[in-house]
Formats: sequence, C-alpha cells, structure tokens
Amino acid sequence: MKPGFEVRNSSSIIIGALILTVLLVGNLLSHAQTPDARSLGIIRLKVKYKSGGVTKELPRKRFFLIKGTLDDNRMLIDRIKQAEVISRECYYRSKGASLPLIRWLNEYDCDSVYCREIEARYLSGSDTVPEFQAAYNLGLREFKTPELARRWLTVNLSADIREGFYRQKQEVLGALVKQSEAATKTRVMSVMTDRKGTAYLTDIEPGTYTISNLVGSETGKTSILWACEKEVKAVNLAIALRPLTVSNEKDPKLKCEIVERPLPVCEK
Repeated sequence: MKPGFEVRNSSSIIIGALILTVLLVGNLLSHAQTPDARSLGIIRLKVKYKSGGVTKELPRKRFFLIKGTLDDNRMLIDRIKQAEVISRECYYRSKGASLPLIRWLNEYDCDSVYCREIEARYLSGSDTVPEFQAAYNLGLREFKTPELARRWLTVNLSADIREGFYRQKQEVLGALVKQSEAATKTRVMSVMTDRKGTAYLTDIEPGTYTISNLVGSETGKTSILWACEKEVKAVNLAIALRPLTVSNEKDPKLKCEIVERPLPVCEK
C-alpha cells in the first residue's frame, strides 16, 4: 500500500457522506415546505339559473374565491350589490353598434368579438353584420385573399367595438379584486365556467370562503349577482366531486346573497 493512501481514502468517504447528508436534509426541507396535496381543498362549482320556467346552465362566466365569510367581506359585498354596471347591449348602443352586431354578441353571450369565430355568412347575405363586412372589405385590400381577410378582420374594427365592453368590465373586476386582497391579505383565486356551467377551484387552503361573480352575469333578461359562503376542508374526493350548485333559486342548505335585476332599458 502506498503511503498516505489510507488517509486520502478515509477523507473521500467522509466528504462523500457529508455531501449525501446535505442533499438528504435539503430534500426533506423541500418536502416539509411544500403543502401536502391531501391537506388542500377542492371546489367543484356548478352555476345554473332559472328563466321563464326553464333551468339553464351559465357558461363562460368568471367566479372568484375570496378568503373569509360573508360577514367578513361585508364591505365588499355591499359595494358590489350597489354597483351600477352598464349592460352589454347598452354599451354597444352607446358606441353606435348595429343591431345585427348586438344580436351576434347576444347569441353566444359574448363580451367581445373574440369569443367566437366570425363565419363567412356574417359578411354577406341576410346575416350580414355591417361592422364585420366593412372590416372584411378593408382587409381584402391588405391581405389579398378572402380567407385571410376574414380571419384578420378584427384588426380593422375600432377598439370600442372590438373589445371595449370586455375591457370596461375587467377594470371594474380588477378594482374589486384589489380591494378584496387588500382587506383579506390573501390572493383572490378565480375560475371560468365551461360550456356546461361547471368549474373547478383547486389547491385551496382549508377555511371559509366567499364565492362571487363580483359583477352581475347577464342571463338574457336579467343580471344575477352571487355571493355565497363555503367552508373548504382538506381534500376528500367523495365530497370534492359533489358539486357546489349555485342558482338564482334559494337553497336553504347554502348561505348565499343573490341579487337579480332586470337588464336596463337602453337609450336609443
């Protein structure tokens, strides 16, 4: 054996053991700081409304999860209940939009022209939307082909017609969310319902929360505002998969404040 071999070998073993220990401790600390998924909660939200004796699902509407009970969030709830928000039709009428455009938006409950494809049938014939037709004709000179002109016609619409109503709503929602986060010192979560009126809120710290759309959702002839209280517990799949159903009909098992108003009559 060469002189010093045994010493160098022992040193290597000690250094290796120290490195392994550091890595192991780091791994344990990482896991300790990461919440166990089983300690978090899930809400399966289902939103419906009754209109004219028919129950319908509420698609493509955003709901917010706010820390605290209804009483904890009383100032916010009073504010959203008193807020006057212009309806989609009144907004577009105020911007000089044509009736065919308003009908196109109302058909799919759209807040902007980006919510659905603008099909060729809206560019000519009985279904023509004048704003789309004008933007398309302008695009023909820019993009040369009918297909590109149709797909890119939105760039030739004015900002107010293209997305003004959506941006206006986002400004209102942003201010309300900011107020809530300042009061609760907790980030507000949000989710949008799918075409069946269903949405999932996940990774929720156990506690009591307020679920609200913050701005009344248009449902044809009325707008409906919800503020509902929900206790969230650590995940239990059997409970998590059971939907929390909110509706404009009172449910004695659910603590909700619901404001339903007729849509305003727009100035002509």
